[in-house]
Amino acid sequence: MTTQASFSSAAIHVIGQYNDAGKTLVGAYRAGVHRLLGGAASRYSEFLGSRQLPLVSEQVKANLIGAQEKINGFLASRLDIDTGRIVSVMDRVAAGTTSGIETVAGRVARVESPVVSSVVKTLNALNQPIANVSVQIADKVAAGARQIEVRVSGTEEEAKPVRSVKAKAAAAKKPVRRTAARKAA
Repeated sequence: MTTQASFSSAAIHVIGQYNDAGKTLVGAYRAGVHRLLGGAASRYSEFLGSRQLPLVSEQVKANLIGAQEKINGFLASRLDIDTGRIVSVMDRVAAGTTSGIETVAGRVARVESPVVSSVVKTLNALNQPIANVSVQIADKVAAGARQIEVRVSGTEEEAKPVRSVKAKAAAAKKPVRRTAARKAA
């Protein structure tokens, strides 16, 4: 039953790609928040260091900067812990789903009834094109997530322009005229 194997492998591939895309987006979120915290910390330190504020000594400025660094450190560690938990849950869900698909595919492969085999082959033949499209979509989603991660992390030297797709305006439907004969009926 090669079609069953390819159908289940397509489903497993889609699950893997969406899991990777989700983890990539979580990583992009983590990198973006770390950049935000780092930028805020540097601006705060620069603001305090470059200004002569009345009633604020150098010791008070250093204490304020130290407190701000502690808060940023706490927020960054909570972010890492929480996003790590999210990734762990995503991996467990993907592993469970993949295991379920493999179990069902294994059980279907063991069925030796000619009637069941022909029904399964027919269902696979009908659904294989959809599975192939799903694989292509999942690959595009994963690639898009990787591009988002690169843009958010700020490690890309020259950001590639975002391709926008313009939606076509819906065609106006002509009103239907009713004839007098239709109205009478």
